[in-house]
Amino acid sequence: MLELRPHHILDIVRNVGNGRAIAPHEYGHNLHLVTESIVANVDQPCALVGRNDDICGPCAMLSADRSCRDVLRQLAEPVSKQDYNDALDRRIFCYLSLEPGAVLSVRAFLELARADIDGIVRICTHPKEDPESRKRGLILGMAKLGILASDAPP
Repeated sequence: MLELRPHHILDIVRNVGNGRAIAPHEYGHNLHLVTESIVANVDQPCALVGRNDDICGPCAMLSADRSCRDVLRQLAEPVSKQDYNDALDRRIFCYLSLEPGAVLSVRAFLELARADIDGIVRICTHPKEDPESRKRGLILGMAKLGILASDAPP
């Protein structure tokens, strides 16, 4: 069973919606493999975790203590990616009334997110990221995965 951070699922769906190539990353993490797995079977169970997950495992930026040592430099004030992502996932868990460790299908998680996609976009949009672009990617990605009809409003 996959163990994934909630924001990673949402980022994958946005990437799928935006047509981003599914390819290995220079950091060596498993984003491409997990993306392929989700695209192949959106109904598979997933444990939602508030820590580094199956994507992070082999990443070159993962320290021996399993914390991320990467820094988000695109923000006005650079911040630890670990701290940023931990806070982001806590907000997502709270917003969707979920607890870390919850097990549900990827589809069920995305249906929860879809129920208030505008709120999810508000929570997940990074500074300097266009919220409408994120929303469009999520909607198109959900349509490609069969979560949302391609002609239906979110």
